[in-house]
Amino acid sequence: MTVDLISGVDVAPSLDILLGADATTERTAFAAVVVQIKQASPSPSQRLSHERLHEIDRAFFGPFFREKYGMGGDRALENDRIRYYGLIQPANDGGELAGRRYVHEFDTMTGCTRGWHETVDWAGNVRQVRPERNDGTTRHYQFDSNGRYRGGW
Repeated sequence: MTVDLISGVDVAPSLDILLGADATTERTAFAAVVVQIKQASPSPSQRLSHERLHEIDRAFFGPFFREKYGMGGDRALENDRIRYYGLIQPANDGGELAGRRYVHEFDTMTGCTRGWHETVDWAGNVRQVRPERNDGTTRHYQFDSNGRYRGGW
């Protein structure tokens, strides 16, 4: 067996193993590769820049989340999260609200996700939010055109 050495990777040599008192000696080709792993999550003082988060998103998470949730765009947030916005589905009536969209948020530090439905007005202001909950309960939160909370049901 030939093992090519790679800079920075330690390789254990093959081992000779005696199988039993009446058995013949066999050489087994066993190689273990030991790779040193860097700490995955930076300390709070070493936060990734928003530009770097966007680069990581584009390469790794982005294609999946954008295809499934974010055809309407995405945005990197200050708290190491990325939001993916769905396309706005038009409202059935010609009233004050333009329609609804699904928003999915991905936390790049923990891998956790959450999602909700937003109803927006013609100016693009969020007027109603309905979080997706794992327990199946439905709760709506309503806001006025200035963004002030009006109540929920």
